[in-house]
Amino acid sequence: MNQPETSKREQALVAISKDPFRVIKGNPLIEAKFELTPIQTKLFLFLLAKLDTTKNSFEPMIVVVKDFQKFIGSKGDSLYHHLKKEVEKMIGKRVYYKDDGVELNSSLISGYMYLENEGAFLVEFPSLLKPFLLQLKENFTVIDIRNILGLDSSYAMRFYEICKEKERFKTFEYTVEHLKEMFSIENKYKNYFDFKVKVIVQARNELKENSELYFDFDEIKQGKKVVSLRFTVIKNKKNLQHIDDTSLFGTTNATEILINEVFELVKNHGINLRTVQIWFEKYPFVQIKQGVDYTLNENKKGRVNDVASYLQKMVATSDLVPQVEKQKQEQIKKRQQKKIEIEIDTKTQLADQEQEKGKLKTAYFDQKKQLAIDLLKANSEIYLNLMNQLTLESKGDKPNLLAELAYKNYRQNTPFITNSLDEFLFNFNQEGIFQSYIFEQMTIIFPDFQRLKSLFLPQILALGMKEVELF
Repeated sequence: MNQPETSKREQALVAISKDPFRVIKGNPLIEAKFELTPIQTKLFLFLLAKLDTTKNSFEPMIVVVKDFQKFIGSKGDSLYHHLKKEVEKMIGKRVYYKDDGVELNSSLISGYMYLENEGAFLVEFPSLLKPFLLQLKENFTVIDIRNILGLDSSYAMRFYEICKEKERFKTFEYTVEHLKEMFSIENKYKNYFDFKVKVIVQARNELKENSELYFDFDEIKQGKKVVSLRFTVIKNKKNLQHIDDTSLFGTTNATEILINEVFELVKNHGINLRTVQIWFEKYPFVQIKQGVDYTLNENKKGRVNDVASYLQKMVATSDLVPQVEKQKQEQIKKRQQKKIEIEIDTKTQLADQEQEKGKLKTAYFDQKKQLAIDLLKANSEIYLNLMNQLTLESKGDKPNLLAELAYKNYRQNTPFITNSLDEFLFNFNQEGIFQSYIFEQMTIIFPDFQRLKSLFLPQILALGMKEVELF
């Protein structure tokens, strides 16, 4: 490629990086092995849409909860608590990719800080993802997020990105086992028919209804067994969902939020707002926060007299930990070393105990699920009443978030008659938000669930568990 063409390409990538609707993803990240819930996938996209891919390194990004609420089109006030749980879970989510040239094993986000006063999260990507998100010159795909925001299934979201990557080839092929590995569901759908209906067909139907691309597929068999799927990428005639870019991220300035957060900590110690602003012009946020926290902690111990001067010194220090702190760390390490054998024994006991807890939780869930199914089958009016209740709670003036998500989670494109008990049980067995909602309602209605709970209480206490751990 000659120099003028390269320049045009780089200019185009800069423009895309500033487009609120489009994100740039390295293809290995599209084809990597990971599993996210729908709301986690949308949160990841929200972060990517805010990311400046022209930079050489990641900077902390602000997720203002109200902005994210607008981004996904959610209503209600319960998203704060729900989103915090999802962010916590994402720290433990792993992404894995391997080819002839590279092997990646990383978390999707490295950590977060919740800013209570601002109703926002400070989130950062791990540095290992830089080759797949920053300064990309080749082997990447540009994704229009408007095609994903209207989707409910995480499988549909993944398939859209794959279709976008393979669009220029028109067709692509994966083995069934490879697809399961990509979606981290190797042990979830043992039966191919279940995998086909709940993953492939569901994803295709959602994409056909909501996105610019969808797919059709042919089954490749060895004998009677389906071993691979050949996909054909199809351009959809439907228009993209219209989203006003002002509704995606609001007008919140991330740096201003961080400046205000630091200023609140130091304003009573002789530091004005302009001084904090100058800090942010000179130093990275992590260094500033480390210097402020260290100074305030020393002041609390009575070791600092002139707090303002000490703050200036510590904030300007890139390698903050002094020798006295290093000595303390060494002492701590020595004490920890003495506890290693005790900890090993304790961990072994805890591992055995956790295994027993896991068995107990599984047994309780299986019996609870079977009880619900038996009650539903015994009286056909129960599921109709539950569906009516779900519709009312999700469609009212002040919809319940759980009911709203459960309603969206309910699938009618199943092999069963619409609005039938079989269709209801099919959705209930998916173990998603819809199932959680039904459990909650049935527990209120039927005392059988309380009796079942009482049978497990002695075992809970015997294992030293709190009731909430099981229920």
